Amino acid sequence: MTGHFIEKVLVYAADRDRLLVFDEPDFPHILPQVPGGTVEHGESPSAAAWREFEEETGLACPSPPRFMTSVDYRDARDGVSIHHKRHFFHLPLLHTLCSQSWIHSETTPHGGGAPVRFSFFWLARDEASQRLGYEHMALPCPCFLRSVRFSLSQAPDYVSHW
Repeated sequence: MTGHFIEKVLVYAADRDRLLVFDEPDFPHILPQVPGGTVEHGESPSAAAWREFEEETGLACPSPPRFMTSVDYRDARDGVSIHHKRHFFHLPLLHTLCSQSWIHSETTPHGGGAPVRFSFFWLARDEASQRLGYEHMALPCPCFLRSVRFSLSQAPDYVSHW
């Protein structure tokens, strides 16, 4: 059995007790997910988190996403062993800087091909923990989302201007 390595980042952008998520209108069977994607060759996970957030949401990162943890797991598909590494980041946001919902297209999907449409919206943290898709299952524990909160003690510099 040959091996394959897939490294991704996931960005948990939160405003108080709400989490920014998206679904894919062209693929309604895909569960909601958080912004994220593949770490490119030679790219750090932190740089990938920043890039993926901006590419997928169409928003500028108001501050660097903060690293929280990494998880490794393995599975096999069609006789191929796959080593997955997921890096989890937190990005505090103010909902006043974002619409309640919007559609954005990622024009450079990792596998190439046509742009992919994303429909962004906010979910309450408790609802998000029940509705998020498969990548969320890689989280180290169910309490993970409890730590993804916006608080003034963790606020980025721009909050002081409000």
